[in-house]
Amino acid sequence: MKAVFSDRAYAAVMAETTEKIQTETGGLFLGAVEKDTWYIIEAIDPGPDSVFEVAYFEYDQQYTQHLINKIANLYEEKLTLIGLWHRHPGSFDIFSSTDDGTNSKYARMRQQGAISALVNIDPEFRLTVYHVGQPCRYKKILYEVGDDRIPSNYLKLKTPGRFKELMDQAMRPSPARDLLEPSISLDSFMKTLKPLFEDRIYEKKIEKPVLDDETVREKIIDTVLSDILFMSDEIGIKMAVAQQDNYIAFIQDTVDGVMKLFFGYSEAEDAYFFQYDRENYLYEDSLLERLYHQAQEQGSRTSASESAGASEIAEPEKEESEGKEPDKKEPESRNIIHGLFRRIKSDRNGDEDRK
Repeated sequence: MKAVFSDRAYAAVMAETTEKIQTETGGLFLGAVEKDTWYIIEAIDPGPDSVFEVAYFEYDQQYTQHLINKIANLYEEKLTLIGLWHRHPGSFDIFSSTDDGTNSKYARMRQQGAISALVNIDPEFRLTVYHVGQPCRYKKILYEVGDDRIPSNYLKLKTPGRFKELMDQAMRPSPARDLLEPSISLDSFMKTLKPLFEDRIYEKKIEKPVLDDETVREKIIDTVLSDILFMSDEIGIKMAVAQQDNYIAFIQDTVDGVMKLFFGYSEAEDAYFFQYDRENYLYEDSLLERLYHQAQEQGSRTSASESAGASEIAEPEKEESEGKEPDKKEPESRNIIHGLFRRIKSDRNGDEDRK
């Protein structure tokens, strides 16, 4: 296992350390994981309202969340939050108990865990990189630096033309365009994920934020942006993204009616939520994408289990039916690729899929 820093990301860590040379500081890593290699494409700064002290450091979480979405959106390949770094005083290059809690939180965000790095100046700049497994297991790993060591697709930025396409997708589709371009059903997508977010129900009363509507909408759009791109680009859900008062709505107009998914912000709790099927649920950045991949994994395990069970039952039948034409009926189990997409049917092609 190893980490590979882009030239820009490594320089950003050094620049932030230089600017806060007398205190602790840190930042977050955006990148991608491929097999046992962690590609760090961007290292974002901790924010102007961070706490910088000689032996203590705390991130400006609102700022970093905003910047994560903005920076990740610039790249053609989807970048995700894969880890963090911070400086320790002197030569102290192991994690404190406070660090353990933070690292555990980041490791739980993805199946592969996370990476966490420590910077020391003793007296030269020194970087120590660890892989953090779940729940909180540390393994020191080697790292390399250089754009030439990173697959080119991770460094590719979106072009102005690509952003124009995304703007067009965000506009409400006309009836003619809707008929010509069948779309994955937003409602079916949410029904598929519902068992995985039912425990996130938000029962507290939601008061209208004191902040003005425009500010609230900007906060929400920064948070939901990753899921907008995922649902549009990777799943193929064609929908409009509309601003309504202090909400953001995903809207899909289908032959069965209009489906709306509302996203809001609770200023009192500093929490985001979405409304589906007349219930409110807690929301966080990239939640729908993470639940989708979780559903894929569960579907894969179910498929493997059903296949194993089918083999045990089918083996004796094979002997009895020797010489007969094999049964061509499609098995109940489905592989990862087709499983979810058969459940998340296109509204226009639904009848065809059931034939």
